[in-house]
Amino acid sequence: MEFFQKLFQSDFMPHGHCYFWKPEILWLTVGGDALTAAAYYSIPLMLLYFAKTRQDLAHKHVFFLFAAFILLCGTTHVLDIWTAWVPTYRLAGVVKMVTGLVSIATAVVLYKSIPAMLAIPSNVQLESANLLLKEEIKEREKTQAELSLAKNELETRVQERTAQLFQANRELEAEIEERKKAQKALLDRNQDLVRINADLDSFVYLASHDLKSPVANMEGLLDALREEMAAPDGAVEPILERFETSVRKINRTIQDLSDVSKFQRRSDNEIMEEIPFENLLGDVLGSIQLMVQQSGVEIQTDFSRKPSVCFIPQHLQSILQNLLTNAIKYRSPERAPVVKISTEETEDFVVLTVKDNGIGIDLEKHRKKIFNLFKRLHDHVEGNGVGLYVVKRIIDNYQGKIEVESQVNKGTAFKVYFNKSNASTLNSAALANPVMA
Repeated sequence: MEFFQKLFQSDFMPHGHCYFWKPEILWLTVGGDALTAAAYYSIPLMLLYFAKTRQDLAHKHVFFLFAAFILLCGTTHVLDIWTAWVPTYRLAGVVKMVTGLVSIATAVVLYKSIPAMLAIPSNVQLESANLLLKEEIKEREKTQAELSLAKNELETRVQERTAQLFQANRELEAEIEERKKAQKALLDRNQDLVRINADLDSFVYLASHDLKSPVANMEGLLDALREEMAAPDGAVEPILERFETSVRKINRTIQDLSDVSKFQRRSDNEIMEEIPFENLLGDVLGSIQLMVQQSGVEIQTDFSRKPSVCFIPQHLQSILQNLLTNAIKYRSPERAPVVKISTEETEDFVVLTVKDNGIGIDLEKHRKKIFNLFKRLHDHVEGNGVGLYVVKRIIDNYQGKIEVESQVNKGTAFKVYFNKSNASTLNSAALANPVMA
């Protein structure tokens, strides 16, 4: 304990006495110690800088130990210079002991690290390995280039094949679409044929039944006419009138059959126009003026919500005329006949309504038969059951629809829905041929 208390005491003779304070010996020794200390202090700094800069350096602890013991060695030389004038030999001894311990530790660690350090490749080995690595890199680059070329060729083939498949797929889709259109056209044609066959059956029935009776009457009337030609009392005139009536019935039947045939399907050369309902009604009333006058019917109109519609003029006139004549023919004898004609517009349709206060229809009994060909629901007025069938056929041909509301002895309302796509067709045709439009 006393040793450490006197660690910094200079109670001995300075080391310079050993040199008899001769300057040449004193400064030679001091200079050598100073140079050695400077070197010993610089070497650890370089070792520490090297170890810190090389992040991948193995055995860094050896460098740190070498730096420590060299630094301590430099300190012993500094103390040798110090004790030449100040004899703190206890401190110098402690420093030398610490230096010795650190040196021994460094030697032990270095001994244990020698096998690992010997395993570190030499420059010749590294150069040889580097050459081999360069050769391997060249081979890999060559292989990579070949793989890249093969990849490019494969991608080109894939793109070509994809383009071929895409083209084939589009052709297949086009073919499928064409087949669907052909199939739909075939189905539509088949439905037309089925309907026409049914109508032909009705025509055969009409020819064998409805035409047979007028023709027979004509034959009988002709025979009677021959017998009565010379009669002085004028008996020939009533016979001629009856003959004329029979002929008129035949003509009406033939005209109805002509209308049925004309409206079975759409024509390719039809021209649609924007038709004002007021003008249309004027044309219809001009055609049935005598019927209107004889019936005393009151016709009320409201075209304010939709003044016009895009359609075929003659077809639209046939629709309105058939509905209007039916409303007049089937008026009620109990009240003055009134027919209301109005129009309106929905998102997809233009709606024409013809409503009367006539005798009405029993829809529970006759709903499915209203639009059948040659089907009559009342026998007290003349007719062949063709008008409503013609209306239904026309409106069906143009993707429209017709609805009926009726109560017996209160009246009937027919609503005809004209598809607005017909107007789109007209606009497209006008854009495609502005001169004609």
